[in-house]
Formats: sequence, structure tokens, C-alpha cells
Amino acid sequence: MGLTKTIWATPAEYLRVSEPASPVLFFAPAVLQDTARRFIAGFPGLVTYAVKSNPEEVVIENLAAAGVRGFDVASPAEIRLLRRLAPDACLHYNNPVRTRAEIAEAVEFGVRSFSVDSESELAKLSALVPAGAEVSVRFKLPVDGAAYNFGAKFGATEVELTYELAACHYLSRDEQPSENYDMTVTATVTQTGTLAVQPSATTALVMQSASVTLSGNVYDPPLDYLAESCAVELGQSGNNLSGTICGREVGLDL
Repeated sequence: MGLTKTIWATPAEYLRVSEPASPVLFFAPAVLQDTARRFIAGFPGLVTYAVKSNPEEVVIENLAAAGVRGFDVASPAEIRLLRRLAPDACLHYNNPVRTRAEIAEAVEFGVRSFSVDSESELAKLSALVPAGAEVSVRFKLPVDGAAYNFGAKFGATEVELTYELAACHYLSRDEQPSENYDMTVTATVTQTGTLAVQPSATTALVMQSASVTLSGNVYDPPLDYLAESCAVELGQSGNNLSGTICGREVGLDL
């Protein structure tokens, strides 16, 4: 379908004058930009547009002009398109299956955000993406009440992960003095089990570490805290998380 640069006051005007015999696509830049700005204003995170939903250049240009800074890309062609039209955009390469050459090209174009749902894809990324890149795991979750089951197409079925926490900093400021902390954590933590996000779904996770170091301060006014090379074992069943951290029993509802 070809595009025309003619600007019509309304679709009705065009239809009245031209009487087209074939379907016609109308594009309203102002409507698109207003919608994007309204969404950005009401969404607390990074708004990301899936390029494959409509990769027309005029759509990308107007979304970028409206302030959209995140784009989900599914191929090197889409990556090249975005780097040309919105060179400073944050690109998320979330196609679950990529060749090594495609990953290498994405890295060359500055892509630093990827997703995986299999060990083989994780192995490719581990070998090719630079340190510090974001790699998100796509899980297959229960979909009671969902309009479309994406789990039939994407997603890992179980969690079996290892987290390397190297001096990770956590800060909490709350009206309750007992909820305040400023803590640095160093540990290797394993996580196994099944994970779900629906309130009615079953979550069964075990998180363990044989050696965790916690340093910083807690409460307000602050008290120094240090726990070195201690064990952590936490279990999550549904919305309840409980277990021990450095010999202290903990428990809360998520």
C-alpha cells in the first residue's frame, strides 16, 4: 500500500473527493503524539513501543517526538531502523531466538537489553554481550483470565538461577524508623522452583546462600550493622516469604 503526502482536514473529506475503490489508511500524527504523551504521563516506568506492531518510519518518528524513549526490537533490521530514526533510544532485543551474528550486530549497535527463555539462548548471550548488559528471563506463568496465552509461545517453565551480588546497594526511606536501612550486600544466591505473578497462582521458590555479607546501617537514627559470611535460606509459598537471614527468623506477606 502506497503513502501520499497530501493532508486532508478529515477522512470524510478525502472519501468524498476521491471516492476510492480500495481500502485507505489514514494517519493522524497529532492523535498519536497526544496518546503517547498521555500514556507516558500516567505510566511510572519506561514506556516501550513494540516496533513490529507498526514499523512505518512516520510512526517511529512521531513516537520519538512525543517522548517515547524505549523500543522493543525483534530483528537487526528494526535495530538499524531505530538507530537511524531515534539514535539515542533504549532498545530491548526481546526476540527469544537469535543467531550469534544477530546478537553480535545488536551489540555493535549499542543494544544492552535482552530476554531469554532457554539455557541455549543464555549461553549465546553470555558469550557475546558485554558485562553489565540487562538480561531478563521470560517465564511461562499461569494465565487464568488472560485474553491470550503468551505462555503457549514464550517462557521458561521453572526457575533455576544463580545471582552474583557484588556490593549491591539497597536503600529504603520510610515514615516508620524501623523500616529504614542503607545496606550493601555481597553474596552468591541460588533460586529454584516455580514462579507466578497472578494472585491466584502458585509460587514455590527456595532462595539460598551459604555466605552473605551485609554491611551498612538500619533504623533512624541509624545504627551500624555488619554480618559477615552468614547463611540465608528463604522459601516463598504463594504470597508468604519466610526463613532465616544470618541466623534471624524473618517472614512477611508480599
